[in-house]
Amino acid sequence: MSSEITVLYVCPNCFSTDTVPGNCPECGHTRSECDPGDPDNPCRKPPMDAEGHILSRAPLWWLAQSAPYLREQLKQKMNK
Repeated sequence: MSSEITVLYVCPNCFSTDTVPGNCPECGHTRSECDPGDPDNPCRKPPMDAEGHILSRAPLWWLAQSAPYLREQLKQKMNK
C-alpha cells in the first residue's frame, strides 16, 4: 500500500481531470478536488447491493464528492 496521496481535480461538467486546481480548460467550470484513495481502497469501487448488482457505475469517491445525496440513497440499498 502506498502512503502517497493522489488528489485529482475533476471537472463536474465534462469530467476532464488534472493534478492542479483551477478552471477546466475544456469548458471553464471549476474543477472539484477528489481523493480517490490508494489503489486497493474500497472507495474506488462502484456501489453494489447485497447480491453484487452494481447500483451505479460511478466509484464511491466520485459520488461522495459530486452527489452526496445520491450516495446516501445508494448506501441504504447497499445495506439491504
